[in-house]
Order: sequence, then structure tokens, then C-alpha cells
Amino acid sequence: MLKRLLSKHRTSSPAVRHICHFEGVIDHLYLDTRSNPTIGVGFHVTCQDAFTRLSLRDKRTNKPASRAQKQQEYNTLKRLPAGKTARWYAQHCTLHLPHSESMRLLEQQIAAFEHELARLINPQNGYIRAYQQLPNSVQLALLDLAYNLGTPNLSSRWPKLLAALKREDWRQAADECARKHVSKARNQATRQLFIQAASGDNLIARLFRRLWSKLCRS
Repeated sequence: MLKRLLSKHRTSSPAVRHICHFEGVIDHLYLDTRSNPTIGVGFHVTCQDAFTRLSLRDKRTNKPASRAQKQQEYNTLKRLPAGKTARWYAQHCTLHLPHSESMRLLEQQIAAFEHELARLINPQNGYIRAYQQLPNSVQLALLDLAYNLGTPNLSSRWPKLLAALKREDWRQAADECARKHVSKARNQATRQLFIQAASGDNLIARLFRRLWSKLCRS
């Protein structure tokens, strides 16, 4: 089902497909394992007002939902127990977020995270290259980490990973990227993205980049 929906989305990029695969695309509101109201591609809805701004539709009529409907839906879900599967909450929902809207919001979030990563990963902060110049697989791995952890968390609580990134030691980065609260499959996929970059790298290229970085700073 997810593959069919993504295939219809003409701008489905590797980043969109990757995030959708591991986050899922849930068209109704639910509570995640930490009781956060969530919808779409893992979008945390921080407050009722944020929920009312979403382009939701009535499940029965497919007409745009009113503000009152959205407020009622949010309040209903907030009172439900956390820790259930996302599908369990569907029985309590009368509104849905269209897939096209989920994809639009996802692309906005990806762009925002990439902007934040570009501000973090650059020579001014001690990295050899800017985020946009890193291997595609490394960019995707970092995007997955930022999307899941939040860029502030990634930049402040993962010193060993960041140190490996500054050296462009992709194999060490692969060993430092495991998260405790995500699936084994997602951790393995992120690790493999770093390994992929390491496999495509070579010693001469690494030495040249480090020399060039030192020359640029001198």
C-alpha cells in the first residue's frame, strides 16, 4: 500500500521513501509510545492549535474538517491511553490527513532538517566538508538521525558520532549511530548507509580532503 502511494507521488525522493519506510504514513491522529499526539509521517502535533492548522478532512464525507471538529478530535485522542498501535486509534478518529498533504508536509520538514544540518556540518564547525558535499548515503543517514532525534539532540548528545563525522571516518560513524528507541531494522539501515560511504571511499581521497581543509583554514 505504501509503495503504491509513494509511486503516485511524482517528487518521491530517496529521502522521502526512506523516511516513509521507517516512520510509516498514518492518516489519522494517534499517540506514540511517549504519549505524543502524532499524525502523518511521524509528525508530532505539539498542541491543539497546531492540529487545527492541518488540512484535515472528514472520513465520512471527505469534506474539509471544521476547527471545532479538529478540536474535538484532538481532545478525544489526548484522553486515550498511550502505547497502543497506531491502527488501534483509528476507531476513535473521524478525521484524516490526505496522503498528498502528508507528502507536502514531509518535504517541508526534510528541507528544514537539511537546512539545519547544513548549518551544523560545515568547515566553520570543524568538519572537512559541508553537508551538501558529503556522500549521498551519509547525507541520508544524517537526515534520518536528525528527523528521528531532532537536530539539537544530534548536535549536543552524540559527541562520538560527531567526532567520527569530523574525521570522515564513516566506519566509526557506523559504529556510533545506533539509537535505543528505534527498530533494529532502522538502526541497521542507517549503519549500512555509513558503511556504503566507507566502501566507496579511499585513503588518497581522505588525505586530499584533509590537506585541502587545512589549506583552506590557513
